Amino acid sequence: MGRWSPNRKALTAVALLAVALALRVAEVQRTAYRPINDAGSYLLLASQIAHTGNYSTSRASGAGAGGTRGPSAYFAPGYPYLLAAVELLDGHHTPRDGAVHPARLAQAVLGTVTVGFVGLVAWEAFGELIGLIALALAAVYPVLIELSGVLVAENLLTALVLAAVWAMLRASRAAHPYRWMTAAGVLTGLATLTHVNAFVLVLPLGLAAWRLRRTVSAELPHAFVGPTLIVVAALVTIGPWTIRNAIELHRFVPVTDETGITLVGTYNRASASNSRVPYKWRIYYGIPGERRLIQQAGQLSEPVLSSKLESQAFHYIGQHPLAPLSVIYHNTLRLLELEGSFAWRASAGAIDLPEQTAKLGVLSFWLLCLLALAGVFTRAARAAPRWIWLVPVLLWLSVAVINAETPRFREPIDPFLVLLAACAVAAAARTVTERLAGAPVRRERGTPVAGRPRQPVEMVEGLT
Repeated sequence: MGRWSPNRKALTAVALLAVALALRVAEVQRTAYRPINDAGSYLLLASQIAHTGNYSTSRASGAGAGGTRGPSAYFAPGYPYLLAAVELLDGHHTPRDGAVHPARLAQAVLGTVTVGFVGLVAWEAFGELIGLIALALAAVYPVLIELSGVLVAENLLTALVLAAVWAMLRASRAAHPYRWMTAAGVLTGLATLTHVNAFVLVLPLGLAAWRLRRTVSAELPHAFVGPTLIVVAALVTIGPWTIRNAIELHRFVPVTDETGITLVGTYNRASASNSRVPYKWRIYYGIPGERRLIQQAGQLSEPVLSSKLESQAFHYIGQHPLAPLSVIYHNTLRLLELEGSFAWRASAGAIDLPEQTAKLGVLSFWLLCLLALAGVFTRAARAAPRWIWLVPVLLWLSVAVINAETPRFREPIDPFLVLLAACAVAAAARTVTERLAGAPVRRERGTPVAGRPRQPVEMVEGLT
């Protein structure tokens, strides 16, 4: 890499991004897609935003999640607002069908942006060689390609998580690090507005800012300035949506009121006794014994329903205190695609991902895991800032304790496996190169050894 000119490096990166975009557009073009479950809700909300600038404020029965009275704050706003922007740019005004194809093409572009951030993070953390290798791996990784063809909020979440990590890495060598820390905080806020579990980023980013105090004392006069800056920037970014929720719902709802429906969907007797996928999440009106609450839902607001379901979930956990550990165990197996084929087929069906495509994704994920495991033991991975590896650990824990459908909920974690895999590939390439350069090479009489000055034939014969 040291022999490459800056232009050659830049052209290589651009070429890899072009490949990434082409593969993702091809995936959109070759596959049929039906926006079901959350995807249908995202498009409906996007249509409301495109027409009114906000979620519907109707207080009619059934306007909220779970059949409740509106208005709604069940879905975090980041992804619906992105789809609304796509709809406005494209000019479609139908709530679902007319907006599907433009939205999918936007996912192809968003997926390419994610690939670019994988390369940038690797470049900053490990250097140019691993940066380009990570860029290449992310460009062709089947799981990231297949997810570019479906409408899931994790597509946007993954890009924002990587952007926040990259901004924090830039802060470590910037003349004015507080600017990059502010950017990292804002990106964390945007990620949280896309998926509420992204707020866990403040821990590794705050730790990185606290450790940075040693080298930039002139800019950060106190150890807690950096972490505070990140948290404040994130909260200020989230603030307008929190204010909106307070006005519309008359409750303090920082981002979403999905907690009750989300928790009870996992922590209930029926999910626990699922023989095929223990603790598999289900919507609350599919849980036996909820008929009375279902009948009342039309008269309840989302926050009230959430509160009731929260109480049920915590009551179940109180009676089964080891349930969270069991949930983490089984969801971790699912994240690793080790819970059996029924689990990944069910997860793929929930986002209308073709079965054969999902199967290729499972196999490619296992291959990536093998490379990532090798990468753990490389010098480059050990030399990287430790806080980087805290990011995927916290993201894993935030989904494993509740719901872990794959590949959707694992998407923000996979890029960090790509980073480790790139470390392994770079280490292997260096080992092969060094051995080839140092090994004796046999040649015909009179043929010079590559890379060495030509010697007389008699000397070569004497050496052999």
